[in-house]
Amino acid sequence: MDDPSRQQPQQKKHRFRRLLRPYLPAYFPVAWKMGLSISAMILLGMAVLGTLLLNNQLERMRQQADSFGGAIASQLAHTAREPLLAEDRFLLKVHINNLVRSDNIYGATLFDRDGGLIDEAGVQPARRGPLSEAGVSRWTMAGSPMSTYISPVMVNDIQVGAVAITLSDQPIALAQKEVRTAMITATVIMGLIAIIASFVISRRLSQPIRDLLAATSAMRRGDLQFRIRERRNDEIGLLIEAYNSMAHSMLEKDQVERVLQRFVSPSVAKSMMADLDQVTLGGRDVNATVVFADIVGFTRLSESLAPEAVAHMLNVYFDAVAWAADSYRGTIDKYMGDCAMIVFGVPEEDPEHLFHGLCCAVMIQRLIQRLNEHRQARGLTTVEFRIGINSGAMLAGTLGSRDRMQYTVVGDTVNLASRLSNMAAAGEIIAAAAVFKDANIAPRVRALEYGSMRVRGRQEPVSTYRVDGVHALSETLMEQRIAQFLTRLNTDGHRASS
Repeated sequence: MDDPSRQQPQQKKHRFRRLLRPYLPAYFPVAWKMGLSISAMILLGMAVLGTLLLNNQLERMRQQADSFGGAIASQLAHTAREPLLAEDRFLLKVHINNLVRSDNIYGATLFDRDGGLIDEAGVQPARRGPLSEAGVSRWTMAGSPMSTYISPVMVNDIQVGAVAITLSDQPIALAQKEVRTAMITATVIMGLIAIIASFVISRRLSQPIRDLLAATSAMRRGDLQFRIRERRNDEIGLLIEAYNSMAHSMLEKDQVERVLQRFVSPSVAKSMMADLDQVTLGGRDVNATVVFADIVGFTRLSESLAPEAVAHMLNVYFDAVAWAADSYRGTIDKYMGDCAMIVFGVPEEDPEHLFHGLCCAVMIQRLIQRLNEHRQARGLTTVEFRIGINSGAMLAGTLGSRDRMQYTVVGDTVNLASRLSNMAAAGEIIAAAAVFKDANIAPRVRALEYGSMRVRGRQEPVSTYRVDGVHALSETLMEQRIAQFLTRLNTDGHRASS
């Protein structure tokens, strides 16, 4: 169990923080914290040092004044010894009056051995202390500080009288005031200089922290190019090097991921880059949709064109296919020469993968038709696509060898979709009849029975449908996406020509 005696200080600390929280800013720079902390320590040190020096100086001035007053009293006692023994009051009065004429001495008094007054001149304290030994008495006259110094008159260790000398402490008070003012002024000036210096130093010391804050903010925005240029030979320098190294590694990883996303789906790429050690061979059974979009007569066409022209043409048309796939959450599984394989429902789950696959197939044919019109107007070669689509169970995963892997889907469903694309005519979309058994699909898609086809590898004919379109609402959205693609195509064409 926790010790209650230990909990009480913690509770008081938390209570104190809660009381201060409403008065503290939400953001308080570390440079200010360091500057204020250093300034507070410097001011405290200056105050303690100034106080000690001031008190020491004042004490020395007081001692010097008391030493002077005691010396004057002792001198008067020595001078008055013989006249006092001879009871020569005239000579004693002369000595006393001569002393009082001095600017520094305000009063002088002579006493007999019993403390009786023999003679006096100037001012004296209202109350007299004991006269048996030397001493000093502090008093005020009209607000002015005075000090009376008493010295016994001794003859062979016998006291025969005493003398008292009164001095004004006003010069000492003024001197002490000047010293106090000078010390306080010097302390304040040095304190201000120290505060300014502490804030300059704090800002300098906190600059790497501000650089790290700017770097992390840039990283949060996705800017992995940001680097801290300052070099230091301390712990902060090691931290800067660690950040720059981390940012460089993240940039390399991001670049690899971006390149990888061009060969596999973004989700697969992120999954691979998140944990490279978990990239192993294997697969899982899924229910998904696959679309094969194949160029009609590509072999004949490629024989009549230069390789560079063929490559450029494929890139243009496959760009349209990729746009349609992205519009309906499809993933380009692979390009196989003149054919694109698109999957829906993997690796990201999609409850509407079948409908999205049908929409993508329709959009590809519409895009190819518009793209052909665009290219014909410029005298460029055009092609047509034939599409096969199927949906059902298949195996999805990383297949291949330990040294070379590929994320893909395989199975009878995939093979049938490939066969249907080969049997479709130019501009057609052929789907297996099993696709339309889904009650959620038939009302949303326009399709006609295409008849039974004998497919290589199957003993029984396969019933098929020809897909002509989707319902009006989906086609409206499709036309908007087609228009966006054509706009981008025209913009890129203008940039290339200029």
